[in-house]
Amino acid sequence: MKSKNLALTNGIVGLVGGIILLFGGWFIAGGIVSDAATGSVSNTSGAAAFLNILKIAILALGIIALIYYKGDKRVGTASGVLLIVGGAIALIPFLGWIGGILAIIGGSLYLASLKHFSQPQA
Repeated sequence: MKSKNLALTNGIVGLVGGIILLFGGWFIAGGIVSDAATGSVSNTSGAAAFLNILKIAILALGIIALIYYKGDKRVGTASGVLLIVGGAIALIPFLGWIGGILAIIGGSLYLASLKHFSQPQA
């Protein structure tokens, strides 16, 4: 019986990560303003590194879940594909917000599939 922990993790990371990616440009802009005032580059670098790690995590979780839930009727393939495409598109500069929207949709599909885990697998 497949575990629902991965679906729950993908749902939470997809939703929260997608929301963060939607506002990622503003985080970078805030880091630039802060760095200009202090004369350092640590805030911009930190925000960019965090966003890149988040994009790669969304992409990796989508790939892992697509392989893990292959052939499972309780979790559709659309949720994993949306996380993969969202993570890949988010890695393209200036398109992080589009990847965030796709990650939110994929994460919500994973969370919607959690209700099917109480039923035995067919």
